[in-house]
Amino acid sequence: MKRIYMDYAAATPVDERVARTVSVLNKKHYANPSGLHKEGQETRRVFEEARGAVAQNMGAHADEIVFTSGATEANNIAIQGVVRAARARGITRPHIIVSAIEHASVLETARMLSGEDVRVELLRVDRKGVVDVRELRKIITPETVLVSVMYANNEIGTIQPLREIAKEVRHTRKMHASLYPYFHTDAAQASNYLDTNVLRLGVDLMTLSSGKSYGPRGVGVLFVKRGVNLVALSYGGEHERGRRPGTEVVALACGFAEALVLAENIKPKEVLRIKKLRDTLAEKILKKVSGVVVNGDLAHSLPNLLSISLEGVESEALIIYLDAQGFAVSGGSACKSASGKMSHVLTAIGYTNEKNMGAIRFSLGRFTKSEDITRLVKELPAMVKVLRDARKNSDF
Repeated sequence: MKRIYMDYAAATPVDERVARTVSVLNKKHYANPSGLHKEGQETRRVFEEARGAVAQNMGAHADEIVFTSGATEANNIAIQGVVRAARARGITRPHIIVSAIEHASVLETARMLSGEDVRVELLRVDRKGVVDVRELRKIITPETVLVSVMYANNEIGTIQPLREIAKEVRHTRKMHASLYPYFHTDAAQASNYLDTNVLRLGVDLMTLSSGKSYGPRGVGVLFVKRGVNLVALSYGGEHERGRRPGTEVVALACGFAEALVLAENIKPKEVLRIKKLRDTLAEKILKKVSGVVVNGDLAHSLPNLLSISLEGVESEALIIYLDAQGFAVSGGSACKSASGKMSHVLTAIGYTNEKNMGAIRFSLGRFTKSEDITRLVKELPAMVKVLRDARKNSDF
């Protein structure tokens, strides 16, 4: 049985060209890039070329790019780093605003900071998962040091109005004649499909992930705009201009840079292709399976992601059943798929009854074909019927 992978939002396979690059560089440029010898300096040159490529892809300066171990670390550096710097400047009780549907690496960091005398406020979303910029305007205060709103949600695909949020943040800074608040966005899901030019978006900090961009695992990027005050979270070196100590993993950084360039080159065509597949999948599921609701808003979401809720079907049961039939999907974020807890994203958009409405996320990618959609749509109705009948019988 051919396996069909539909969990690209959780992790993308490494592009073969990128994998070859990483393999070659691991063998050729193994020296520490801080070394003064020829080997070290040659490795440094290759590493800085990768930084420059990432910067160009994002419309940034090379010195604004910080390589990290991934998006989770980048989010932590952005949020904790800004808060620590604000305290160092005399703001005794910083205020941060994060949307209610952020990734766990943002929400858990904010929750941790709330126990350290940081005032954390959640920015609510509507039924489609979109934040209200007018509400943001109401809750920003002179003590607000950071607003963090993800570019595109990893569970339901909703795209947030970053430019409007950035405009509101800039207005607040001007009104209070302050450096703050800064605007951070987690764009881990966005780089394959959306514009990630930091100048056009108006962000001060932005997170990207190699593992979501057909690059190698174990590397990510945090864009830090020139002038943004950020305190390092760890100590032991002046790497990354003192913002993230530790010997640089050159091969991974170069692989990520190549993956971003490759994705950018095919982006216009790939967006159209993948959106057509996603829309076909949604249309046929809604036509062939009763009791289905689309979570979020397909008109304003990532083109590769479809989240649905099915009446009378438990998420975990359907995921296991689909897996047995050769389909790899998820119920939401892979980071919480094993917790057994209801998705905070679905709760935030008003989804209250997981027992009766199971949520499934199909996230398509570069290797998804039309025949994969055809096969899924052909087999899904029978699976849903089996699970509904089994559940109905167990109720008696």
